[in-house]
Amino acid sequence: MYPDHHIQLWVTSKTGRATGLVHGRPLKPFPYKQRGIGLPAAIFVITLMAVIAVSINYLVSQNAETFEEENRLTRAFYAAESGAGFAMNALFPPEEFPNYDTTAICPENAGSPREYDFEADGLSACSAAVSCVTDATVDGRDYFTITSVGSCGDVTRTVRVRTSFDAD
Repeated sequence: MYPDHHIQLWVTSKTGRATGLVHGRPLKPFPYKQRGIGLPAAIFVITLMAVIAVSINYLVSQNAETFEEENRLTRAFYAAESGAGFAMNALFPPEEFPNYDTTAICPENAGSPREYDFEADGLSACSAAVSCVTDATVDGRDYFTITSVGSCGDVTRTVRVRTSFDAD
């Protein structure tokens, strides 16, 4: 087919390696004398990409956990704030709601801490434990400290309100 192309091979008896001529050029020994960076570079790039993929996966999972904890902390804060608001309304019923449940936990501190379990959207599965103490009475005015501890799951937040009421 190609009359001018000649391949001549010889096998050396000492080494067992093939030597000879291909197209008039000496046959280069195969793989033990080859040099190059292709395979080590490919292994390095694959390893580097795997490390980057694992790092990104770790960061994304950490971000998701942090977001969930921040969400629970915010919900616990609002549960505590709602409990403190309930106690304030029990101590000082609003004028527009004269029949508000005034079973206040102050000043007698009866039934303290008072427990509230929330079922509303956003606060479902959250609760608040509210306690109240009379700090002092000065010139006939009572000063109260309301402490509300809101909890959602395994996180808690505390809201403390110091208040008094002047009917004049």
